[in-house]
Amino acid sequence: INQERDATVVNNDTFFQFDGDDDDITPQSDLLQPNRSIFVVTTAALPWRTGTAVNPLLRAAYLSRKMKEINKNSSNQTNTTTSEEQMVTLVIPWLELEEDRIELYGNNHNFNTSQEQEDYIRNWLRGAQMKEEADPVNGLRILFYPARYHSGLKSIFAMGDICATLRNQTEGSLLSNAVCVLEEPEHLNWYRCPGEGWTKVFGFVVGIVHTNYVEYASTQIHGLWTAPAIQVMSSAMIRAYCHKVIKLSGVLQTYAPEKECCENVHGVREDFIQEGRRRALAAASRSATNSASSELDEEIEGQVYFIGKILWAKGFEQMLQLQEFYHECTGKYFAIDVYGSGPEEGEIKRAFHGRKKSWFGEESDSESDSDTEDTFRDNLKKLKSIEVPKSLYEWRRKPIPANFCGPLDHALLGKYKTFVNPSTSEVLCTTTFEALAMGKFVIIPVHESNKFFLQFPNCLGYRNKWEFAANLRWALTHEPEPLTPELAKEFTWSAATDRLIRSSAITRREAKERYYLGKAKLDERIAYFHRELGKHDALRRVLGGGPASNQVRYELERQGLDQGNSDKFAMSSFVKAIKSSFISNQAA
Repeated sequence: INQERDATVVNNDTFFQFDGDDDDITPQSDLLQPNRSIFVVTTAALPWRTGTAVNPLLRAAYLSRKMKEINKNSSNQTNTTTSEEQMVTLVIPWLELEEDRIELYGNNHNFNTSQEQEDYIRNWLRGAQMKEEADPVNGLRILFYPARYHSGLKSIFAMGDICATLRNQTEGSLLSNAVCVLEEPEHLNWYRCPGEGWTKVFGFVVGIVHTNYVEYASTQIHGLWTAPAIQVMSSAMIRAYCHKVIKLSGVLQTYAPEKECCENVHGVREDFIQEGRRRALAAASRSATNSASSELDEEIEGQVYFIGKILWAKGFEQMLQLQEFYHECTGKYFAIDVYGSGPEEGEIKRAFHGRKKSWFGEESDSESDSDTEDTFRDNLKKLKSIEVPKSLYEWRRKPIPANFCGPLDHALLGKYKTFVNPSTSEVLCTTTFEALAMGKFVIIPVHESNKFFLQFPNCLGYRNKWEFAANLRWALTHEPEPLTPELAKEFTWSAATDRLIRSSAITRREAKERYYLGKAKLDERIAYFHRELGKHDALRRVLGGGPASNQVRYELERQGLDQGNSDKFAMSSFVKAIKSSFISNQAA
Protein backbone atom coordinates (compact mmCIF):
# COMPACT_ATOMS: atom_id res chain seq x y z
CA ILE A 1 0.00 0.00 0.00
CA ASN A 2 2.79 2.41 0.82
CA GLN A 3 4.44 2.03 -2.60
CA GLU A 4 2.11 4.44 -4.40
CA ARG A 5 4.02 7.46 -5.72
CA ASP A 6 3.14 10.77 -4.08
CA ALA A 7 3.30 13.82 -6.34
CA THR A 8 4.27 16.05 -3.39
CA VAL A 9 7.35 14.05 -2.34
CA VAL A 10 10.93 14.58 -3.51
CA ASN A 11 13.71 12.21 -2.37
CA ASN A 12 11.56 10.80 0.46
CA ASP A 13 10.88 14.30 1.81
CA THR A 14 7.93 16.65 1.37
CA PHE A 15 8.54 19.17 -1.40
CA PHE A 16 7.23 22.17 0.50
CA GLN A 17 9.84 21.73 3.25
CA PHE A 18 12.54 22.85 0.82
CA ASP A 19 13.37 26.54 0.53
CA GLY A 20 11.44 28.33 -2.20
CA ASP A 21 8.37 30.29 -3.18
CA ASP A 22 4.81 29.05 -2.59
CA ASP A 23 4.15 29.19 -6.34
CA ASP A 24 7.07 26.90 -7.20
CA ILE A 25 5.98 23.74 -9.03
CA THR A 26 6.79 20.23 -7.83
CA PRO A 27 9.28 18.48 -10.14
CA GLN A 28 6.90 15.56 -10.79
CA SER A 29 4.08 17.82 -11.99
CA ASP A 30 6.23 20.15 -14.12
CA LEU A 31 5.52 19.16 -17.71
CA LEU A 32 7.91 21.84 -18.97
CA GLN A 33 10.95 19.89 -17.86
CA PRO A 34 13.03 18.65 -20.82
CA ASN A 35 13.27 14.99 -21.81
CA ARG A 36 10.03 13.97 -20.09
CA SER A 37 8.16 11.01 -21.52
CA ILE A 38 4.38 11.36 -21.68
CA PHE A 39 1.82 8.58 -22.17
CA VAL A 40 -1.71 9.54 -23.21
CA VAL A 41 -4.10 6.65 -22.48
CA THR A 42 -7.65 6.78 -23.82
CA THR A 43 -10.73 4.59 -24.22
CA ALA A 44 -11.41 4.94 -27.97
CA ALA A 45 -9.60 5.22 -31.29
CA LEU A 46 -10.24 6.27 -34.86
CA PRO A 47 -12.09 5.51 -37.07
CA TRP A 48 -14.68 5.79 -34.28
CA ARG A 49 -15.45 9.51 -34.50
CA THR A 50 -16.06 10.13 -30.82
CA GLY A 51 -14.57 12.80 -28.57
CA THR A 52 -12.43 10.35 -26.60
CA ALA A 53 -10.84 9.17 -29.85
CA VAL A 54 -10.20 12.47 -31.63
CA ASN A 55 -9.31 14.79 -28.74
CA PRO A 56 -6.68 12.53 -27.08
CA LEU A 57 -5.10 11.90 -30.50
CA LEU A 58 -4.73 15.61 -31.18
CA ARG A 59 -3.60 16.23 -27.59
CA ALA A 60 -0.85 13.62 -27.93
CA ALA A 61 0.23 15.03 -31.29
CA TYR A 62 0.50 18.60 -29.98
CA LEU A 63 2.23 17.40 -26.80
CA SER A 64 4.77 15.69 -29.07
CA ARG A 65 5.32 18.97 -30.87
CA LYS A 66 5.59 20.85 -27.57
CA MET A 67 8.08 18.39 -26.07
CA LYS A 68 10.34 18.69 -29.11
CA GLU A 69 10.24 22.46 -28.75
CA ILE A 70 11.11 22.23 -25.03
CA ASN A 71 13.97 19.80 -25.69
CA LYS A 72 15.32 21.96 -28.51
CA ASN A 73 15.34 25.09 -26.33
CA SER A 74 17.02 23.16 -23.52
CA SER A 75 19.70 21.84 -25.91
CA ASN A 76 20.42 25.35 -27.19
CA GLN A 77 20.90 26.61 -23.65
CA THR A 78 23.19 23.74 -22.61
CA ASN A 79 24.95 23.35 -26.00
CA THR A 80 23.95 19.68 -26.24
CA THR A 81 22.47 17.64 -29.08
CA THR A 82 18.69 17.45 -29.33
CA SER A 83 17.34 13.93 -28.76
CA GLU A 84 15.30 12.40 -31.59
CA GLU A 85 13.60 9.98 -29.21
CA GLN A 86 9.81 9.75 -29.34
CA MET A 87 8.78 11.51 -26.12
CA VAL A 88 4.99 11.13 -26.39
CA THR A 89 3.07 7.84 -26.71
CA LEU A 90 -0.62 7.48 -27.51
CA VAL A 91 -2.09 4.34 -25.92
CA ILE A 92 -5.34 3.24 -27.56
CA PRO A 93 -7.57 0.11 -27.62
CA TRP A 94 -7.28 -2.67 -30.19
CA LEU A 95 -10.54 -4.57 -30.58
CA GLU A 96 -9.39 -8.17 -30.79
CA LEU A 97 -12.73 -9.58 -31.93
CA GLU A 98 -13.64 -9.03 -35.58
CA GLU A 99 -17.35 -8.69 -34.75
CA ASP A 100 -16.51 -5.79 -32.41
CA ARG A 101 -14.56 -4.00 -35.13
CA ILE A 102 -17.34 -4.47 -37.68
CA GLU A 103 -20.02 -3.27 -35.25
CA LEU A 104 -18.09 -0.16 -34.25
CA TYR A 105 -16.05 0.75 -37.35
CA GLY A 106 -18.15 -0.78 -40.12
CA ASN A 107 -17.10 -3.08 -42.95
CA ASN A 108 -15.08 -0.34 -44.61
CA HIS A 109 -12.64 -0.22 -41.68
CA ASN A 110 -12.41 -3.83 -40.61
CA PHE A 111 -8.67 -3.83 -39.89
CA ASN A 112 -7.01 -7.23 -39.84
CA THR A 113 -4.11 -6.03 -37.68
CA SER A 114 -3.41 -3.19 -35.29
CA GLN A 115 -0.74 -1.97 -37.73
CA GLU A 116 -3.45 -1.31 -40.33
CA GLN A 117 -5.37 0.78 -37.81
CA GLU A 118 -2.19 2.66 -36.87
CA ASP A 119 -1.58 3.45 -40.55
CA TYR A 120 -5.14 4.78 -40.81
CA ILE A 121 -4.62 7.03 -37.78
CA ARG A 122 -1.31 8.38 -39.11
CA ASN A 123 -2.93 9.16 -42.47
CA TRP A 124 -5.67 11.03 -40.60
CA LEU A 125 -3.00 13.08 -38.81
CA ARG A 126 -1.40 13.93 -42.14
CA GLY A 127 -4.77 15.15 -43.36
CA ALA A 128 -4.97 17.32 -40.21
CA GLN A 129 -1.73 19.06 -41.29
CA MET A 130 0.46 17.24 -38.77
CA LYS A 131 2.91 15.42 -41.05
CA GLU A 132 5.83 15.51 -38.61
CA GLU A 133 3.76 14.08 -35.78
CA ALA A 134 2.40 11.38 -38.13
CA ASP A 135 5.92 10.11 -38.88
CA PRO A 136 6.24 6.62 -37.31
CA VAL A 137 9.98 7.05 -36.59
CA ASN A 138 10.37 10.56 -35.19
CA GLY A 139 6.75 11.56 -34.57
CA LEU A 140 4.04 10.32 -32.25
CA ARG A 141 4.44 6.79 -30.93
CA ILE A 142 1.28 4.65 -30.91
CA LEU A 143 0.77 1.57 -28.72
CA PHE A 144 -2.29 -0.65 -28.45
CA TYR A 145 -3.85 -2.54 -25.56
CA PRO A 146 -6.33 -5.44 -26.08
CA ALA A 147 -9.97 -4.47 -25.58
CA ARG A 148 -13.61 -5.50 -25.99
CA TYR A 149 -16.62 -3.49 -27.13
CA HIS A 150 -19.56 -3.49 -24.70
CA SER A 151 -22.56 -2.94 -26.99
CA GLY A 152 -24.92 -2.47 -24.04
CA LEU A 153 -22.90 0.42 -22.62
CA LYS A 154 -21.68 1.62 -26.05
CA SER A 155 -18.15 1.68 -24.65
CA ILE A 156 -14.75 0.04 -25.06
CA PHE A 157 -13.07 -1.60 -22.07
CA ALA A 158 -9.51 -2.89 -21.74
CA MET A 159 -8.79 -6.58 -21.38
CA GLY A 160 -5.88 -7.42 -19.11
CA ASP A 161 -3.54 -5.06 -17.28
CA ILE A 162 -2.72 -1.98 -19.39
CA CYS A 163 0.24 -1.10 -17.17
CA ALA A 164 1.70 -4.59 -17.68
CA THR A 165 1.19 -4.21 -21.44
CA LEU A 166 3.10 -0.92 -21.41
CA ARG A 167 5.90 -2.42 -19.34
CA ASN A 168 6.28 -5.23 -21.85
CA GLN A 169 6.62 -2.71 -24.68
CA THR A 170 8.65 -0.06 -22.82
CA GLU A 171 11.60 0.10 -20.47
CA GLY A 172 10.35 -0.11 -16.88
CA SER A 173 12.63 2.67 -15.66
CA LEU A 174 11.13 4.98 -18.29
CA LEU A 175 7.61 4.61 -16.86
CA SER A 176 8.70 5.39 -13.29
CA ASN A 177 9.74 8.90 -14.37
CA ALA A 178 7.08 9.42 -17.01
CA VAL A 179 3.86 11.43 -17.01
CA CYS A 180 0.62 9.56 -17.70
CA VAL A 181 -2.47 11.40 -18.95
CA LEU A 182 -5.60 9.29 -18.37
CA GLU A 183 -8.45 10.34 -20.64
CA GLU A 184 -11.61 9.36 -18.75
CA PRO A 185 -9.82 7.84 -15.72
CA GLU A 186 -13.05 6.50 -14.21
CA HIS A 187 -13.93 4.66 -17.43
CA LEU A 188 -10.42 3.17 -17.68
CA ASN A 189 -10.62 1.72 -14.16
CA TRP A 190 -14.20 0.54 -13.62
CA TYR A 191 -13.60 -3.00 -14.87
CA ARG A 192 -9.80 -3.01 -14.97
CA CYS A 193 -7.77 -6.14 -14.41
CA PRO A 194 -6.14 -6.33 -10.95
CA GLY A 195 -2.57 -5.10 -11.11
CA GLU A 196 -0.30 -2.28 -10.10
CA GLY A 197 -1.99 1.11 -9.84
CA TRP A 198 -1.25 3.93 -12.24
CA THR A 199 0.30 6.09 -9.51
CA LYS A 200 2.63 3.23 -8.61
CA VAL A 201 3.83 2.66 -12.17
CA PHE A 202 4.11 6.28 -13.36
CA GLY A 203 5.85 9.22 -11.75
CA PHE A 204 2.90 11.59 -12.26
CA VAL A 205 -0.68 10.86 -13.33
CA VAL A 206 -3.13 13.44 -14.67
CA GLY A 207 -6.79 12.51 -15.16
CA ILE A 208 -8.96 14.42 -17.65
CA VAL A 209 -12.69 13.86 -17.09
CA HIS A 210 -14.71 14.09 -20.32
CA THR A 211 -18.15 12.65 -19.67
CA ASN A 212 -20.96 13.22 -17.18
CA TYR A 213 -21.88 9.55 -16.70
CA VAL A 214 -24.05 10.37 -13.70
CA GLU A 215 -26.21 12.65 -15.85
CA TYR A 216 -26.62 9.99 -18.54
CA ALA A 217 -27.50 7.32 -15.97
CA SER A 218 -30.07 9.55 -14.25
CA THR A 219 -32.07 9.88 -17.49
CA GLN A 220 -32.66 6.11 -17.59
CA ILE A 221 -35.31 4.16 -15.68
CA HIS A 222 -32.66 2.40 -13.62
CA GLY A 223 -30.96 5.71 -12.83
CA LEU A 224 -32.54 5.82 -9.37
CA TRP A 225 -29.94 3.33 -8.14
CA THR A 226 -27.27 3.32 -10.89
CA ALA A 227 -26.59 7.07 -10.86
CA PRO A 228 -25.55 7.19 -7.15
CA ALA A 229 -23.50 4.01 -7.62
CA ILE A 230 -21.66 5.49 -10.63
CA GLN A 231 -21.08 8.71 -8.69
CA VAL A 232 -19.42 6.89 -5.78
CA MET A 233 -17.45 4.50 -7.97
CA SER A 234 -16.18 7.25 -10.29
CA SER A 235 -15.04 9.36 -7.36
CA ALA A 236 -13.17 6.38 -5.88
CA MET A 237 -11.45 5.47 -9.16
CA ILE A 238 -10.32 9.02 -9.89
CA ARG A 239 -9.13 9.65 -6.34
CA ALA A 240 -7.20 6.38 -6.18
CA TYR A 241 -5.40 6.57 -9.53
CA CYS A 242 -4.73 10.28 -10.23
CA HIS A 243 -2.38 12.88 -8.74
CA LYS A 244 -4.18 15.75 -10.51
CA VAL A 245 -7.72 15.86 -11.90
CA ILE A 246 -8.81 18.24 -14.66
CA LYS A 247 -12.56 18.65 -15.18
CA LEU A 248 -13.52 20.17 -18.53
CA SER A 249 -16.30 22.14 -16.85
CA GLY A 250 -17.91 22.69 -13.47
CA VAL A 251 -20.98 20.66 -14.41
CA LEU A 252 -19.16 17.51 -13.29
CA GLN A 253 -19.40 16.12 -9.77
CA THR A 254 -16.71 16.60 -7.15
CA TYR A 255 -14.19 13.75 -7.19
CA ALA A 256 -11.23 14.79 -5.05
CA PRO A 257 -11.48 18.48 -4.04
CA GLU A 258 -7.79 18.88 -3.15
CA LYS A 259 -6.70 17.44 -6.51
CA GLU A 260 -9.09 18.88 -9.06
CA CYS A 261 -9.50 22.03 -11.14
CA CYS A 262 -11.77 23.16 -13.99
CA GLU A 263 -10.15 24.00 -17.31
CA ASN A 264 -10.92 23.53 -20.99
CA VAL A 265 -7.87 21.64 -22.23
CA HIS A 266 -9.41 20.92 -25.65
CA GLY A 267 -8.82 22.72 -28.92
CA VAL A 268 -10.20 22.48 -32.45
CA ARG A 269 -8.69 21.40 -35.75
CA GLU A 270 -6.98 23.96 -37.93
CA ASP A 271 -9.77 23.56 -40.54
CA PHE A 272 -12.26 25.37 -38.29
CA ILE A 273 -9.88 28.22 -37.47
CA GLN A 274 -9.12 28.71 -41.17
CA GLU A 275 -12.85 29.08 -41.83
CA GLY A 276 -12.97 31.73 -39.08
CA ARG A 277 -10.10 33.61 -40.72
CA ARG A 278 -11.84 33.39 -44.10
CA ARG A 279 -14.99 34.89 -42.65
CA ALA A 280 -12.96 37.67 -40.99
CA LEU A 281 -11.31 38.54 -44.33
CA ALA A 282 -14.69 38.52 -46.07
CA ALA A 283 -16.11 40.88 -43.43
CA ALA A 284 -13.11 43.21 -43.82
CA SER A 285 -13.61 43.20 -47.58
CA ARG A 286 -17.28 44.12 -47.25
CA SER A 287 -16.41 46.86 -44.81
CA ALA A 288 -13.79 48.30 -47.20
CA THR A 289 -16.31 48.42 -50.06
CA ASN A 290 -19.15 49.66 -47.81
CA SER A 291 -21.27 46.69 -48.87
CA ALA A 292 -22.05 45.50 -45.37
CA SER A 293 -25.61 45.81 -44.15
CA SER A 294 -26.79 45.86 -40.54
CA GLU A 295 -30.20 44.49 -41.52
CA LEU A 296 -30.36 41.10 -43.25
CA ASP A 297 -33.26 39.00 -44.46
CA GLU A 298 -34.36 36.69 -41.66
CA GLU A 299 -36.70 34.81 -44.01
CA ILE A 300 -33.83 33.17 -45.89
CA GLU A 301 -33.53 29.49 -45.03
CA GLY A 302 -30.22 27.71 -44.54
CA GLN A 303 -28.91 30.07 -41.85
CA VAL A 304 -29.52 27.99 -38.70
CA TYR A 305 -28.24 24.47 -38.02
CA PHE A 306 -27.42 21.88 -35.38
CA ILE A 307 -24.84 19.09 -35.53
CA GLY A 308 -24.43 16.24 -33.06
CA LYS A 309 -25.86 12.89 -32.06
CA ILE A 310 -29.60 12.57 -32.70
CA LEU A 311 -30.67 11.78 -29.15
CA TRP A 312 -33.32 13.32 -26.91
CA ALA A 313 -30.56 13.85 -24.32
CA LYS A 314 -28.85 16.27 -26.74
CA GLY A 315 -31.52 18.93 -26.20
CA PHE A 316 -34.11 18.14 -28.88
CA GLU A 317 -37.02 18.42 -26.46
CA GLN A 318 -35.81 21.90 -25.50
CA MET A 319 -35.39 22.68 -29.21
CA LEU A 320 -39.06 21.83 -29.84
CA GLN A 321 -40.16 24.00 -26.92
CA LEU A 322 -38.11 26.91 -28.25
CA GLN A 323 -39.62 26.41 -31.71
CA GLU A 324 -43.12 26.63 -30.24
CA PHE A 325 -42.30 29.79 -28.30
CA TYR A 326 -40.67 31.41 -31.33
CA HIS A 327 -43.83 30.56 -33.27
CA GLU A 328 -45.96 32.25 -30.60
CA CYS A 329 -43.80 35.39 -30.80
CA THR A 330 -43.37 35.69 -34.57
CA GLY A 331 -46.15 33.58 -36.08
CA LYS A 332 -43.69 31.17 -37.74
CA TYR A 333 -41.14 28.49 -36.90
CA PHE A 334 -37.47 29.05 -37.67
CA ALA A 335 -36.00 26.75 -40.31
CA ILE A 336 -33.16 24.52 -39.11
CA ASP A 337 -30.92 21.90 -40.71
CA VAL A 338 -29.95 19.00 -38.44
CA TYR A 339 -26.76 17.00 -39.06
CA GLY A 340 -25.91 13.74 -37.36
CA SER A 341 -27.37 10.33 -36.64
CA GLY A 342 -28.48 8.31 -33.66
CA PRO A 343 -30.75 5.53 -32.41
CA GLU A 344 -33.61 7.96 -31.66
CA GLU A 345 -33.47 9.73 -35.02
CA GLY A 346 -36.77 8.29 -36.28
CA GLU A 347 -38.93 9.44 -33.38
CA ILE A 348 -37.23 12.86 -33.27
CA LYS A 349 -37.94 13.32 -36.99
CA ARG A 350 -41.60 12.52 -36.38
CA ALA A 351 -41.67 14.97 -33.47
CA PHE A 352 -40.51 17.78 -35.80
CA HIS A 353 -42.51 16.88 -38.89
CA GLY A 354 -45.82 16.14 -37.19
CA ARG A 355 -48.25 13.27 -37.64
CA LYS A 356 -49.31 13.83 -41.26
CA LYS A 357 -45.95 14.14 -42.94
CA SER A 358 -44.06 11.64 -40.79
CA TRP A 359 -46.71 8.93 -40.57
CA PHE A 360 -47.91 8.86 -44.20
CA GLY A 361 -44.82 10.27 -45.93
CA GLU A 362 -46.78 13.26 -47.24
CA GLU A 363 -49.75 15.32 -46.13
CA SER A 364 -52.93 13.36 -46.64
CA ASP A 365 -55.98 14.85 -48.30
CA SER A 366 -58.78 14.50 -45.76
CA GLU A 367 -61.43 15.65 -48.30
CA SER A 368 -60.66 12.88 -50.82
CA ASP A 369 -63.82 10.89 -51.66
CA SER A 370 -62.04 8.02 -53.40
CA ASP A 371 -63.24 4.71 -52.01
CA THR A 372 -61.84 2.32 -54.58
CA GLU A 373 -60.49 -1.08 -53.56
CA ASP A 374 -56.93 -0.06 -54.53
CA THR A 375 -57.10 3.05 -52.39
CA PHE A 376 -58.41 1.00 -49.48
CA ARG A 377 -55.54 -1.46 -49.81
CA ASP A 378 -52.99 1.36 -50.01
CA ASN A 379 -54.40 3.01 -46.90
CA LEU A 380 -54.38 -0.36 -45.13
CA LYS A 381 -50.67 -0.77 -45.93
CA LYS A 382 -50.01 2.74 -44.64
CA LEU A 383 -51.87 1.99 -41.43
CA LYS A 384 -49.76 -1.14 -40.89
CA SER A 385 -46.57 0.90 -41.38
CA ILE A 386 -47.53 3.49 -38.75
CA GLU A 387 -45.23 3.50 -35.74
CA VAL A 388 -46.66 4.06 -32.28
CA PRO A 389 -45.91 7.62 -31.12
CA LYS A 390 -43.23 7.80 -28.44
CA SER A 391 -43.74 11.45 -27.50
CA LEU A 392 -46.57 13.96 -27.46
CA TYR A 393 -44.72 16.09 -29.99
CA GLU A 394 -45.51 13.52 -32.69
CA TRP A 395 -49.18 14.54 -32.54
CA ARG A 396 -48.50 18.02 -33.91
CA ARG A 397 -50.50 19.09 -36.97
CA LYS A 398 -48.14 21.87 -38.12
CA PRO A 399 -44.73 20.56 -39.17
CA ILE A 400 -41.56 22.39 -38.20
CA PRO A 401 -39.27 23.21 -41.16
CA ALA A 402 -36.43 20.92 -40.08
CA ASN A 403 -34.23 19.06 -42.55
CA PHE A 404 -32.40 15.98 -41.26
CA CYS A 405 -29.32 15.81 -43.45
CA GLY A 406 -27.40 12.87 -41.98
CA PRO A 407 -23.86 12.82 -40.58
CA LEU A 408 -21.24 15.16 -42.07
CA ASP A 409 -17.91 16.65 -41.06
CA HIS A 410 -18.58 19.91 -39.24
CA ALA A 411 -15.71 21.61 -41.09
CA LEU A 412 -17.72 21.32 -44.34
CA LEU A 413 -20.63 23.41 -42.99
CA GLY A 414 -19.12 26.85 -43.56
CA LYS A 415 -22.23 28.15 -45.37
CA TYR A 416 -24.26 28.51 -42.16
CA LYS A 417 -24.22 31.59 -39.96
CA THR A 418 -25.94 30.49 -36.73
CA PHE A 419 -25.46 27.37 -34.61
CA VAL A 420 -28.21 26.55 -32.10
CA ASN A 421 -27.51 24.05 -29.32
CA PRO A 422 -29.95 23.97 -26.36
CA SER A 423 -28.32 20.89 -24.80
CA THR A 424 -26.96 20.99 -21.25
CA SER A 425 -26.04 17.29 -20.93
CA GLU A 426 -22.47 17.65 -22.25
CA VAL A 427 -19.48 18.46 -20.10
CA LEU A 428 -17.97 20.66 -22.82
CA CYS A 429 -19.62 20.61 -26.23
CA THR A 430 -17.02 20.21 -28.99
CA THR A 431 -19.37 21.29 -31.79
CA THR A 432 -20.09 24.57 -29.98
CA PHE A 433 -16.36 25.20 -29.72
CA GLU A 434 -15.91 24.43 -33.42
CA ALA A 435 -18.75 26.75 -34.49
CA LEU A 436 -17.25 29.64 -32.51
CA ALA A 437 -13.86 28.97 -34.09
CA MET A 438 -15.53 29.22 -37.52
CA GLY A 439 -16.68 32.74 -36.65
CA LYS A 440 -20.40 31.96 -36.38
CA PHE A 441 -23.10 33.02 -33.99
CA VAL A 442 -23.67 30.39 -31.33
CA ILE A 443 -26.92 30.41 -29.33
CA ILE A 444 -26.64 28.31 -26.17
CA PRO A 445 -28.17 28.35 -22.67
CA VAL A 446 -26.32 30.05 -19.82
CA HIS A 447 -25.14 26.94 -18.02
CA GLU A 448 -22.08 25.71 -16.16
CA SER A 449 -21.14 23.47 -19.09
CA ASN A 450 -21.07 26.52 -21.40
CA LYS A 451 -19.18 28.86 -19.08
CA PHE A 452 -15.99 28.80 -21.18
CA PHE A 453 -17.85 29.79 -24.37
CA LEU A 454 -19.66 32.81 -22.93
CA GLN A 455 -16.47 34.91 -23.05
CA PHE A 456 -16.57 35.09 -26.86
CA PRO A 457 -18.47 37.97 -28.54
CA ASN A 458 -20.35 35.74 -31.00
CA CYS A 459 -21.69 33.55 -28.22
CA LEU A 460 -25.29 34.56 -27.49
CA GLY A 461 -26.30 33.02 -24.19
CA TYR A 462 -29.91 32.88 -23.04
CA ARG A 463 -31.52 32.31 -19.63
CA ASN A 464 -35.12 31.90 -20.78
CA LYS A 465 -37.24 31.57 -23.92
CA TRP A 466 -37.60 35.34 -24.34
CA GLU A 467 -33.84 35.77 -24.48
CA PHE A 468 -33.56 32.90 -26.93
CA ALA A 469 -36.08 34.46 -29.31
CA ALA A 470 -34.32 37.84 -29.06
CA ASN A 471 -30.90 36.27 -29.65
CA LEU A 472 -32.11 34.32 -32.68
CA ARG A 473 -33.75 37.41 -34.19
CA TRP A 474 -30.49 39.33 -33.66
CA ALA A 475 -28.42 36.55 -35.25
CA LEU A 476 -30.69 36.35 -38.30
CA THR A 477 -30.51 40.10 -38.94
CA HIS A 478 -26.82 40.76 -38.17
CA GLU A 479 -23.39 39.47 -39.11
CA PRO A 480 -21.05 37.83 -36.56
CA GLU A 481 -18.04 39.77 -35.37
CA PRO A 482 -14.84 38.88 -37.24
CA LEU A 483 -12.50 36.50 -35.43
CA THR A 484 -9.44 38.44 -34.21
CA PRO A 485 -5.97 36.79 -34.06
CA GLU A 486 -6.09 36.91 -30.24
CA LEU A 487 -9.44 35.10 -30.16
CA ALA A 488 -8.37 32.63 -32.84
CA LYS A 489 -5.42 31.57 -30.70
CA GLU A 490 -7.75 30.51 -27.87
CA PHE A 491 -9.25 27.84 -30.12
CA THR A 492 -5.95 26.24 -31.14
CA TRP A 493 -4.59 22.99 -29.76
CA SER A 494 -1.35 24.84 -28.99
CA ALA A 495 -3.24 27.05 -26.53
CA ALA A 496 -5.06 23.99 -25.17
CA THR A 497 -1.70 22.28 -24.59
CA ASP A 498 -0.47 25.32 -22.66
CA ARG A 499 -3.64 25.21 -20.55
CA LEU A 500 -3.04 21.51 -19.89
CA ILE A 501 0.54 22.12 -18.75
CA ARG A 502 -0.58 24.97 -16.50
CA SER A 503 -3.51 23.03 -15.02
CA SER A 504 -1.44 19.90 -14.35
CA ALA A 505 1.06 21.71 -12.14
CA ILE A 506 1.03 21.26 -8.36
CA THR A 507 2.48 24.24 -6.50
CA ARG A 508 4.32 24.26 -3.18
CA ARG A 509 1.20 25.77 -1.60
CA GLU A 510 -1.01 22.93 -2.90
CA ALA A 511 1.54 20.34 -1.79
CA LYS A 512 1.47 21.75 1.73
CA GLU A 513 -2.34 21.70 1.82
CA ARG A 514 -2.41 18.10 0.62
CA TYR A 515 0.16 17.01 3.18
CA TYR A 516 -1.75 18.41 6.12
CA LEU A 517 -5.06 17.15 4.73
CA GLY A 518 -3.69 13.59 4.94
CA LYS A 519 -5.77 12.00 2.17
CA ALA A 520 -2.86 10.13 0.57
CA LYS A 521 -3.42 7.05 2.75
CA LEU A 522 -7.10 6.98 1.79
CA ASP A 523 -6.18 7.00 -1.90
CA GLU A 524 -3.73 4.12 -1.38
CA ARG A 525 -6.29 2.04 0.50
CA ILE A 526 -8.94 2.58 -2.18
CA ALA A 527 -6.46 1.36 -4.82
CA TYR A 528 -5.61 -1.64 -2.65
CA PHE A 529 -9.22 -2.71 -2.04
CA HIS A 530 -10.11 -2.15 -5.68
CA ARG A 531 -7.23 -4.39 -6.69
CA GLU A 532 -8.33 -7.12 -4.25
CA LEU A 533 -11.98 -6.96 -5.31
CA GLY A 534 -10.90 -7.08 -8.94
CA LYS A 535 -9.48 -10.57 -8.45
CA HIS A 536 -13.02 -11.94 -8.75
CA ASP A 537 -14.48 -12.00 -12.26
CA ALA A 538 -17.93 -12.86 -10.88
CA LEU A 539 -18.16 -9.43 -9.24
CA ARG A 540 -17.53 -7.71 -12.56
CA ARG A 541 -20.28 -9.80 -14.17
CA VAL A 542 -22.72 -8.80 -11.44
CA LEU A 543 -21.82 -5.14 -11.95
CA GLY A 544 -22.53 -5.26 -15.69
CA GLY A 545 -19.04 -5.86 -17.06
CA GLY A 546 -20.39 -8.03 -19.86
CA PRO A 547 -17.61 -8.93 -22.32
CA ALA A 548 -15.05 -7.19 -20.09
CA SER A 549 -15.88 -9.30 -17.02
CA ASN A 550 -13.36 -12.14 -17.32
CA GLN A 551 -10.27 -10.03 -16.71
CA VAL A 552 -8.44 -12.49 -14.45
CA ARG A 553 -9.05 -15.45 -16.74
CA TYR A 554 -7.95 -13.40 -19.76
CA GLU A 555 -4.72 -12.32 -18.07
CA LEU A 556 -3.92 -15.87 -16.97
CA GLU A 557 -4.52 -17.21 -20.47
CA ARG A 558 -2.33 -14.50 -21.94
CA GLN A 559 0.46 -15.45 -19.57
CA GLY A 560 -0.07 -19.15 -20.26
CA LEU A 561 -0.98 -19.87 -16.63
CA ASP A 562 -4.60 -20.97 -17.09
CA GLN A 563 -5.00 -24.75 -17.24
CA GLY A 564 -8.71 -24.51 -17.84
CA ASN A 565 -11.35 -24.66 -15.13
CA SER A 566 -12.33 -28.29 -15.87
CA ASP A 567 -8.75 -29.53 -15.56
CA LYS A 568 -8.21 -27.59 -12.36
CA PHE A 569 -11.42 -28.92 -10.88
CA ALA A 570 -10.58 -32.50 -11.85
CA MET A 571 -7.19 -32.26 -10.17
CA SER A 572 -8.45 -30.54 -7.02
CA SER A 573 -8.24 -32.23 -3.61
CA PHE A 574 -12.02 -31.94 -3.27
CA VAL A 575 -12.62 -34.11 -6.37
CA LYS A 576 -9.91 -36.55 -5.32
CA ALA A 577 -11.56 -36.99 -1.90
CA ILE A 578 -14.94 -37.69 -3.52
CA LYS A 579 -13.40 -40.20 -5.91
CA SER A 580 -11.56 -42.05 -3.16
CA SER A 581 -14.73 -42.18 -1.04
CA PHE A 582 -16.78 -43.44 -3.98
CA ILE A 583 -14.24 -46.16 -4.81
CA SER A 584 -14.01 -47.31 -1.18
CA ASN A 585 -17.82 -47.53 -0.96
CA GLN A 586 -17.95 -49.60 -4.13
CA ALA A 587 -15.29 -51.93 -2.77
CA ALA A 588 -17.27 -52.33 0.43
